[in-house]
Amino acid sequence: MAMSIERKLTEAFKRDQAELQCPPSLDERIMADYGRMAMDGRRNKHMKNKRGLSRVAIIAAVIAVLSGFGYAGTQLLFSDSLGKYSIRMQSNEALTISPEVLDHARASLKAVQDELAPGTTAVVYLPEVFSEYRGAPLPIGVTSPDWIAGALEWRAVLEEKGVTETLPDSLLGGAYTLKAGSLKSPFHVLMGLDAMDRMNEMIAEHNATNGEGPLWRLTEPSSEGPESYYTSVYRDVNDEALYYTWQIISDASIKTEALTSPSTVYEELDLDGYKAHYTQNDQSLFGESNVLQGIMWMEEKEGETIVHHVESDSASMTKERLVEVASSLQ
Repeated sequence: MAMSIERKLTEAFKRDQAELQCPPSLDERIMADYGRMAMDGRRNKHMKNKRGLSRVAIIAAVIAVLSGFGYAGTQLLFSDSLGKYSIRMQSNEALTISPEVLDHARASLKAVQDELAPGTTAVVYLPEVFSEYRGAPLPIGVTSPDWIAGALEWRAVLEEKGVTETLPDSLLGGAYTLKAGSLKSPFHVLMGLDAMDRMNEMIAEHNATNGEGPLWRLTEPSSEGPESYYTSVYRDVNDEALYYTWQIISDASIKTEALTSPSTVYEELDLDGYKAHYTQNDQSLFGESNVLQGIMWMEEKEGETIVHHVESDSASMTKERLVEVASSLQ
């Protein structure tokens, strides 16, 4: 059945590729999380092809088939969808990396992040992370969020952007207070359509020079894409952070395919009637520690799909406290 679906999608893509004007880099090397990049604001998101499917929908479907999700050692953690958003997260044995490689990769990404101007994003080539992965290495995005300090200042930005979601002043009974906000997420990085082209440049440079340092290129996500991020950071007296992010999808459907290490822990939760997904990744490339925990759930409101993310990059945060935070936000 899967092979039959693959053939149908591939044939559909071939018939429509002239109309889709898909970037040349979207070939058999398409990576698992590249679906959102296909939705560049420079293209008309509402145009339909002759069979009535949006261009975005077709591209996302072909990406799902041609990416590495059929490789041996892959296990489905969860899949979910609501309104304009769908996600499938899988673990892959090939993404197991040693503590030494993990520390080196995290240090490399931190070094790149420190060089970025606030509000900018880079695509990074770290071949050691994908040494056992079949297919082309996936580009890794890293961003330097332009943090807007102060609760009042951040609320003013949200009001200006027309965001009407309820944002509490504090979490966990006042233990964490609202300190800042950003129009980006440190953990969910949007890259531009040029990401794979920049990757190919860096692969060629790496092969030519056999360099050991991290290679990176700036990338510019579309400012007119169908999804927007709003991240609020709360801190306690020890400066430990909790991140509450709204991922708001407005105009077009988005399909996210996510790969993670096989050590990632997953649990489905019920948050006052909302189906939620808890993950704990102990091989995170981002954050203050290599442990990243998150709870996500979705809702529809006024024609938009809102994906809520509550996340912690602290190794001392417990699942129970994170669940308490997420429950208080219902």
